Amino acid sequence: MNVARNAGPLVLAAAVGALLGLAQVAVAEAAGILTLDADFGAGNDRVQGVQVTLVAWYCAMAVPTAAWLAGARRDRGTRAAAVPAAAAGALAAHPLVARLGGEAVRADTGTAVLLGVLLGVAGGAAVAAAPVVGRGIAAYAVLLWVAALVLTALVSPTVVYAGLVQPLGLDLARPWGSALSNLPYNLGYHLPTMLPVAVVTLVLACVVSGVTARRTGAWAAATAAGAAGPVLGAVLYRLLPDQVYLWNESASAVVLLLAGCCLPLAAGAAAVGRRLHRPDPDA
Repeated sequence: MNVARNAGPLVLAAAVGALLGLAQVAVAEAAGILTLDADFGAGNDRVQGVQVTLVAWYCAMAVPTAAWLAGARRDRGTRAAAVPAAAAGALAAHPLVARLGGEAVRADTGTAVLLGVLLGVAGGAAVAAAPVVGRGIAAYAVLLWVAALVLTALVSPTVVYAGLVQPLGLDLARPWGSALSNLPYNLGYHLPTMLPVAVVTLVLACVVSGVTARRTGAWAAATAAGAAGPVLGAVLYRLLPDQVYLWNESASAVVLLLAGCCLPLAAGAAAVGRRLHRPDPDA
């Protein structure tokens, strides 16, 4: 009876993992966010690595989100079992990526799917330990998707990275003048248009952590809920070092800085939220 009761959440986790992995890749390709079959010559090599890490990112987000959706209200054992089920489902993105990818990226994106799923398992383990972390990861993924779709439609060009969106077509660099010219990784060119979404991400981390701590009184889990998404993004670039070059190198540096800022800000917001927590006297 116990096996039958737990089978439902596991099947659901696998199905949602497959749906999220496939849907993200398919929608990104249809919206022009991913261009896996593009010709990466004549200067387009600057975004070739971006495609690979972005595929890994979609798979990494699919696993903990699916595990959270399928097992958040279940016992810890069921939540833990939902993580490998979600990972198995997310692997469904592999044949789609192989079909869409051109010769230049096909081998790399296949590896990226596997590494993204493995990173997703790490995120899923955090969700199994504290389901509120899944809410924070999902909120971060939704923020990036909204920013990607809106900015891609309104600002040309917009570049979507793993963990960041850059409306490159906005003229935000001029007020900075030459102040950023000596920054490494060509950040003087990229940073101004990377900052808007980065700042919104910091605000989101604070809100998620503060609200979570106020509701649960759990400081550590609330901190993780706010910071887990950016931290996973920073780790992702370390797993794919061969793809961190040209524009992806700039994104990697900003995402790493973003994760470093999110951690103390989320911790501070969680501390404030915990002070406002009022335990339910009837609980």
